Amino acid sequence: MIQRIQSLWLLLTAVCASITYIVPTFAGTGADGVVKIFSVRESMILMFLISFVAASSFVNIFFFQNRKRQKGIILTTSLATIVFILAQYLIVEQFKKDFLIPQGNWEISAILPIFILLFQVFAFLGIRKDEKLLNSADRLR
Repeated sequence: MIQRIQSLWLLLTAVCASITYIVPTFAGTGADGVVKIFSVRESMILMFLISFVAASSFVNIFFFQNRKRQKGIILTTSLATIVFILAQYLIVEQFKKDFLIPQGNWEISAILPIFILLFQVFAFLGIRKDEKLLNSADRLR
């Protein structure tokens, strides 16, 4: 199952989602001079979305015999990733307003969802490539 390239992309997706869960997303200095750090674990919505993406991507590796189901799960997790990116931005903006943070630094876990989405696209393309290969082999018979 790991010998297929899409399995590697799905594993990278799950790893990036797990790292996003652990590493802080935003850090900024508030009006009182105290550094405030925002993490995905502080929002139930973000926590649920990124946990769903990580778990479904990892479980999807084991559906290697059912390519249609794999593609469906990838589309669902891609949609969840897009919702995660939008929700993350909005929640961090609210966090900045709540603690009066004029500016701050986006951390590495703010960029990882973009890589997650990219890895999901690569996995989807790998599955489509396998389907085309099997269809061409069926035509030769």
